[in-house]
Amino acid sequence: MPDDVRPQLTGVEVHDLEPGLCLLFTPNGGQYSIAAPVAEFRAWLDRIDGTRTRAELLGGMNPDYAEVLDVLEAHGCLRPPRDDDAARRLAATTVLLTGAAELTGPLADILALSGYARVEPLAGAVPDDSVVVAAFAHPAYPELTALDAFCAEHGVRFFPFRCERGEAIAGPAVRPGAGPDFADVLARRRSAALDPRVIDAFASAGAPREPRFRPGDTRWLLTTFAAQLERWIAGEPTDATTGELELDPARLVVRHRPVLPVPDRPRPVVAHGPRPDLLVDDRTGIVTAVHDLPAAPGMPARLKVCAVDVADMRRVTGWPNDRQAFGTSWHDFELASASAVGEAVERYCGSWLPPDREIRHDSFARLSRDGVPALDPRRLNLYSPRQYRSAGFPFTPLTTDSECAWVEGFSHTTGEAVWVPACLVSQAPEPTGARFTDPLIAGLAAGTSEEHAVTSGLEEVLERDATMIWWANTPRLRRLPVPAEIRALVADTTETYDVTLIPLDNEFGVPVVAAAVLDRVRRWLSIGFAARPDAFEAAKKALAEGFTLQHTCQALDDEHEVTAMREDLPHLGNLKPYRADRRYLDSYRADFADVVDLVCQQQLHLDPRAGARVAPWVHDLPVRGWDGLPSLGERRLKAYQDRVEARGFEVISVDVTTRDVAAAGFHAAHTLVPGLVANFPAGLPYWGNGRVRRAAVDLGWRSEPLPEERLNVFPLPHA
Repeated sequence: MPDDVRPQLTGVEVHDLEPGLCLLFTPNGGQYSIAAPVAEFRAWLDRIDGTRTRAELLGGMNPDYAEVLDVLEAHGCLRPPRDDDAARRLAATTVLLTGAAELTGPLADILALSGYARVEPLAGAVPDDSVVVAAFAHPAYPELTALDAFCAEHGVRFFPFRCERGEAIAGPAVRPGAGPDFADVLARRRSAALDPRVIDAFASAGAPREPRFRPGDTRWLLTTFAAQLERWIAGEPTDATTGELELDPARLVVRHRPVLPVPDRPRPVVAHGPRPDLLVDDRTGIVTAVHDLPAAPGMPARLKVCAVDVADMRRVTGWPNDRQAFGTSWHDFELASASAVGEAVERYCGSWLPPDREIRHDSFARLSRDGVPALDPRRLNLYSPRQYRSAGFPFTPLTTDSECAWVEGFSHTTGEAVWVPACLVSQAPEPTGARFTDPLIAGLAAGTSEEHAVTSGLEEVLERDATMIWWANTPRLRRLPVPAEIRALVADTTETYDVTLIPLDNEFGVPVVAAAVLDRVRRWLSIGFAARPDAFEAAKKALAEGFTLQHTCQALDDEHEVTAMREDLPHLGNLKPYRADRRYLDSYRADFADVVDLVCQQQLHLDPRAGARVAPWVHDLPVRGWDGLPSLGERRLKAYQDRVEARGFEVISVDVTTRDVAAAGFHAAHTLVPGLVANFPAGLPYWGNGRVRRAAVDLGWRSEPLPEERLNVFPLPHA
């Protein structure tokens, strides 16, 4: 609620237990113990009468009262007072009714008591300050779609009501050009449906021959609908502005279903949030399901792993988004769930550029001549001349004269806009049809602010650069002793898994840790990685990832699950056919040129021989202490940025936030550091500018760079 609003309290109950303790109840079932002098607390509640701002209410009070205000607002107990302006808005509004007579008749009687200017049938001309209210006793997709378009054309507000699945559905409250409309409703429900044929069935359903509900149920449904309409017109808070309201006449329950605008049409963003609840819903959400993955036998019970399902946007926009994401946390499933939703958001945003996103088609040379700031392709670390000459190599050199697609980014180093090749961050089509590279895997991240997203993305860029330099050069680094706190996290796995923590040297002095997890029985190896301001936190994050990848190994070793995954995730077509004997080294080429997807690397490591091949630089390493490891002190963008820029590199980010994600109060960005090495599948290594070879010398691992052909291409057990 804005700071200048003077909230009015409504709907709460207070019951005294002791002179210094009372219970506060909110209308939606919330119950809170308030440890404060009861007389003082009751007097304070009386002051929330619509005459004072938040600052005035909190002035001179215990700071804990701010939390009480937050709870009251979250539970809908604070509203702007019904003032003369609200009454004038109602008195100036004409309600135009259309739909099924069994609903519009009694609805007109209910609305007649609310103070509207007129309540009349929709026919002919539409007066100014009107709202079209459509009420149907069936799904009425064609009828509501036509009315939605009519209202958009005439700039008229629209409030729909329909019936399906034995319930009534009200909303969303549509203001043309802002927020969700009925077209968004249909797109969200189709993309989220377990079976889209159900949506087709609703679309073809006709009106019922008999009244849909009993008279008492109809009165409750329409009265609830009318109350939501009145709040909206009066300018009061209502969930109908952010989605639909499912009205259950059997239980007399109202359920909110978020509907975010599908970002395939240019519209202004109406931001709410951050509101993660607007992202998750089984029928209308971007995230359609949240699963708690139980620990498999032998896995650490303390590790909470969450998998989320994501709506299939290919059904409505041709947008090939990832359909699943994962999150982890030690001990706390809620944190794992938030992490999984964040990963779903970053993949969702990063897999598509909206059609109205400005794209330039030009060469770097021409952009430079025209004075357009652009990233010089010569600064990138892509592929080497030797790779481009290889038979069947899929990419074309990106030179200063190559005509390509460009997208605008922002240089955090110079503080100015800079255009970057779109191929680095998206699958945007190139004007000549050439392919320069697949989008960089590293650097894509989401957060509740732009800085949060860019910070997380920069951490990943630095982590992956250190990872690929280590893996390509195979130095035998020293491992860390596993401290007692981390041993406690995995104490129940000591009979089944071996854990190795390896700090990865890097020129930036950023703590980067690899956590190798080996299944002793099946000999499956997975390695998690993390960069954090502190090496201990990096080790915990990397270890969580290492164990989570063991879940992926189990899925890849299940023939039926792999088949189902391939149906939802087209890129899994790069996997080799399932092998019960797990001898996947025999399925892939000896030079691993067909390992063109990260998940192929994990499939290959189902072969027990794969772990043996990489053991010399992963297992049985000499030990070093935790003392002397680098540290940043704080997890802030500036802390990482200073380290990067001190080494002569630039930090650039491309905002890839889609409108719907922005409406929920989240941000997504793809962060780039030109010249560093992103992670890559083993068949398409980034040998381009020689950084991987030179870094081994700079870090003291070798006296001179390895020839390119001697760099390690054995797949990394990480996806």
